Amino acid sequence: MFHARNVSGLEKLNQSPVKRYRKVTISVAVLLALVSGVMFTSSRISEQIQINQAQIDAAGTLSDNAYNILSSTQVLQILALEKHDAKKHRHEKSHADHHANLKTNDENSIKEQENLKESSLTFQQIIDLLDKGGNYDFVADHQSLKPLKAADTRKELQKIQDIWKEYSPLIQAVLKHDVTNQQGNPEFAHEVSEFARDHHEELYEYIDNIIVALNDDMNEKAELLQNIQIAGITASLIYFLLFVGFFMRRLGKSDQAAAAARNETKEILQTVGSGLFLLDREMEIGSQYSKELERLLGKTDLSGKNLLEILSDMASNPRDLDTAGSFVQQLYNPRTKERLIAGLNPLIRCPMKVAKESGEKETRYLDFKFNRVYHADEIVRVLVNVNDVTDAVLLENKIEAEREQNDLRMEMLNTILKADPQLLSDFIQHTKKRNKNINETLKKPGQRQTDFEEKIRTIFREVHSLKGDASSLSLHGFVSLAEVLENSLKELQRKTALVGEDFLPLTVSLEELFSLTDVIEDLSNRIAGNNSAAQAVFNAEPVKEQLSKFVKELAERNNKVVDFSCIGMDNIPLNVHLKSHLNELAVQMLRNAVVHGIETPENRLHAHKLPSGHLRLDMEETGDAIKLTVQDDGAGIDHEKIRSKLIQNGTYTHEEAAKLNVTGLVQQIFIHGFSTMENSNEDAGRGVGMDIVKEKVRQLGGKISLATKVGAYTRIVLTIPKKL
Repeated sequence: MFHARNVSGLEKLNQSPVKRYRKVTISVAVLLALVSGVMFTSSRISEQIQINQAQIDAAGTLSDNAYNILSSTQVLQILALEKHDAKKHRHEKSHADHHANLKTNDENSIKEQENLKESSLTFQQIIDLLDKGGNYDFVADHQSLKPLKAADTRKELQKIQDIWKEYSPLIQAVLKHDVTNQQGNPEFAHEVSEFARDHHEELYEYIDNIIVALNDDMNEKAELLQNIQIAGITASLIYFLLFVGFFMRRLGKSDQAAAAARNETKEILQTVGSGLFLLDREMEIGSQYSKELERLLGKTDLSGKNLLEILSDMASNPRDLDTAGSFVQQLYNPRTKERLIAGLNPLIRCPMKVAKESGEKETRYLDFKFNRVYHADEIVRVLVNVNDVTDAVLLENKIEAEREQNDLRMEMLNTILKADPQLLSDFIQHTKKRNKNINETLKKPGQRQTDFEEKIRTIFREVHSLKGDASSLSLHGFVSLAEVLENSLKELQRKTALVGEDFLPLTVSLEELFSLTDVIEDLSNRIAGNNSAAQAVFNAEPVKEQLSKFVKELAERNNKVVDFSCIGMDNIPLNVHLKSHLNELAVQMLRNAVVHGIETPENRLHAHKLPSGHLRLDMEETGDAIKLTVQDDGAGIDHEKIRSKLIQNGTYTHEEAAKLNVTGLVQQIFIHGFSTMENSNEDAGRGVGMDIVKEKVRQLGGKISLATKVGAYTRIVLTIPKKL
């Protein structure tokens, strides 16, 4: 919050808080000292009263146990006499009655012995506690007891101890007596009961004297406490009235200065061109903020509201808000350097959906800057400055898009200049055809789930084939766009229920694909139209070189080393369309061999192989057909890995998978969506490459043969008729 005032009182406002509030501080300190003194004294007296009360409670418990001891000794004496009398007259009763009476007598005697033992132990403990103090738990609400200090109470306690020295041995003798012994002494409790009867009045008198003395002392302390509290309250009230009278005049002057400062602050906040406000630790906006803030956020009445809650329905990425909360908390950490964490601010040029006056929402780019506000050396608030940088961001995005478009054109131009004209022309024509097929597939109506699933498979094949052709020509723009489309299709495959609207996002990527195709076709036509320029810069690569470059880049991306040989791809005169199909098949099989077949150099050395894998592509004529062979010396096809993958993805149960033979397992690699890779990347893992090979060979009327050995090699032979 801004602080301002008129210039006439500038010197006074600029004084340090210590000087400005020195008298107030001293006055409050005196008042606090007075109150604290009264409270401290009251606390000490209250503590003494509590000690006395605990001692009184203990003395009362001592009296109760003295009575319990007397009662137990008398009962034991009576029970002993009753038992003796029962023995003398046992012939007057039946044997069963006599035995029952003796058993009851013994049980009662044992019970009274236990009561006597417990009471005597408690009596001894209380005497020790009153003498020396200590912890105890036999009186409610007390845990410790202070020893008696007054001379009169100590004197009475000594008298009790003297009696107890004679009393205790008699009790112990009774406790040791076996009351169940039929030949026992009927007078075993006589002596202790006589002693208890003779001395219990003395014990009660001494205990009562202690209680009376403690009560008198406690009453004196309570009266003293009351007098101190009355005096303290009176003095505090008088001092407070003087304090209020003196400082009310000073506070009135301060209020006038504060009002002037608030007015100036209000004027600033009404006219400043950015959103200014203070933020506390709980992410709540302060009571004062600039008028511009409401316009920037499209919301009113922001005071006291949580910033993250305000932005919750505006931020395009909710995780940015969580990060912002953590960022602000770091600003409140004095050990964190403000400049070092400034770059971690997640709300820099952050896209927000802001409501306009009409109620419609528009996307604005808001820039939040956070700065610490210190009071002395303490971080008390965070000042937030919000600015609308939408125009600047849109301009930068436009410039960046133009730069990327120019880079893309340069990449395509470089590819066009290096590529074989026929291969490039075939790529453009096939891409246009694929774009058309994808568009028609998207427009095709579907009602059943199987219709939508087939639509996904069809588009997946077209996109994956496009990606393979583009990758072989190093057209990375097409590869990236194909990756986006494949990811979208993969998400659709994960859905259990599909509807037509689910395919709408694909149209955006398809539109970009159309645009990119137009760009490369336009560049190709321009270069082809300038024959002299084309002759000067033309450096076309044959199919062999094109595929060799493709394999090399593919191997590097997958951290592998491959020796590639290509025979026959440029030497056999073929129909243009057939040659294009064969090139597409070669790309898919080469990719499959490098990614799935050839091992990394480390794994090859571990398997006692050369670090570089060998990959061979042969194309030859065999009568009316073309035979296309791809062979590698890699890991081969692991049948058990295929079996495990089928069980893992739920295609087969353990029992069903166990019944599959080698042929059945190998056929799985040609199924759409099946891949043994755990994670997909640019080159594999979609489960589409070999599906394309199978579908393309079927369309061309050819056949596939495959031979493999785990750890040794894989050879795939495609036989395609010359006449389509």
